[in-house]
Amino acid sequence: MESFYLKDLIKAVDGKFLIGDPNLPIKSVSVDSRTVRKGQFFFALKGKYYDGHKFIKDVVEKEAAGIVYSQDDADFAKPFPKFPSIVKVGDTLTALGELAKAYRRRFTKTKIVGITGSNGKTTTKEILKLIFSKKDKTVSNKGNFNNRIGLPLSVFELKSDVKYAVFEMGTSERGEIKTLADILQPSVGIITNIGSAHLETFQNTEGVFAEKRALLDAVPEDGFVVINNDDPTLKKIQQKSYSKVISFALYGGADVFAKNITIWEQEVSFELHYGSSFVNISMPVRGKFNVLNALAAAACASGFGFDLETIKDGVETFTPPAMRMETLTTKGSVTLINDAYNANPSSVKASIQAVCEAYGGGEINLVLGDMLELGEKSQEYHFEIGEYINDKKINSVYLLGDTSLYIKEALNKKNVFHAYNAQDLLERLYVAPASKKSVFLFKGSRAMKLEEVYSKYYNFLDKGKK
Repeated sequence: MESFYLKDLIKAVDGKFLIGDPNLPIKSVSVDSRTVRKGQFFFALKGKYYDGHKFIKDVVEKEAAGIVYSQDDADFAKPFPKFPSIVKVGDTLTALGELAKAYRRRFTKTKIVGITGSNGKTTTKEILKLIFSKKDKTVSNKGNFNNRIGLPLSVFELKSDVKYAVFEMGTSERGEIKTLADILQPSVGIITNIGSAHLETFQNTEGVFAEKRALLDAVPEDGFVVINNDDPTLKKIQQKSYSKVISFALYGGADVFAKNITIWEQEVSFELHYGSSFVNISMPVRGKFNVLNALAAAACASGFGFDLETIKDGVETFTPPAMRMETLTTKGSVTLINDAYNANPSSVKASIQAVCEAYGGGEINLVLGDMLELGEKSQEYHFEIGEYINDKKINSVYLLGDTSLYIKEALNKKNVFHAYNAQDLLERLYVAPASKKSVFLFKGSRAMKLEEVYSKYYNFLDKGKK
């Protein structure tokens, strides 16, 4: 973070200045009392399960330079003689966003890309970052820093020498994308797809679309939007009033598309076409959905004038983030695939399809956990996954959680096992047939913690340890 003075913070957050030096430079911001460092400014956020105000005393003891708080009864203990600067606001989360918005406005020459969608946000972001980095300095949000806390903290990574910035944007409540887009003020907006995610909040795909398109509406006239032409909902955007639209699709009918897609166990290869030109690309990933993510990144880069060779170079250096088709092979040549970062109906189907394509000659086994936040139709969506599996060449299915019972109800496979807890699931896996032809895909919502089952099962197979 480049220096931002206290007087600028007070103006940005519309805060009440209680004590401190208005000309004090703010060099970094923290929202975590456990990791706050000497000289940082601390925002005392209040969430559903935590309240930063309870730890203000700890922050003072760690010699934070300043504190932004909102509760009248906040306890500052006895900070004399090292009293931090103090600013009181109506809401600390809103204030954090307003500070990030004011800070972002400094970087008028930086090309900023916002990415949202039901699936593929992180992969598209990482590929695009690699492409941009081939030309100039680029930053992006790390991990899952894509909400009203993570995005502002990521914006503070901007500096004057950054030419490109890529930020993914997630949502779990109505209006969140609009709030994030208002902070980010993107030059370009990308929607990867519209799927069945967070339906507990958005009810249906139309509700998801209404939420996501707020990103596109925030793009200025001199910017452009990137949309997935294979998505029937997004394809309609071509008829809307955005100044410039660049589309992508798997097999044509778009500005950027793929041809001659070949699926291998460890990679996919394809021709990437833009205009009258194309390049041959090999990516160390699985699944056509990752080809689509690469096309989304390529479409954006093309809009900025990147040539296909540079795009190819960036795409081919991509490696999947943790828990996204992450693969381990045991000493006995059993393949375990960890795709348990998150799950919704569309992503579960895409992962199953990808494994079936990559390992067509293997014995494919599914280890699936509940898909959460699907609302009143959750049982129906789980049943639908079972019906989808029926049409695939699947050896065995192992299920974890309450709602996954509805997957079992729809299945006509012989080898179907269900558990309500991780230990029972592991005990079943420990006695499962596993050979060099066996492939196990682990997929479920983040809260199901299937990555822990994955790790323990791998250790059991590789080392014989439970």
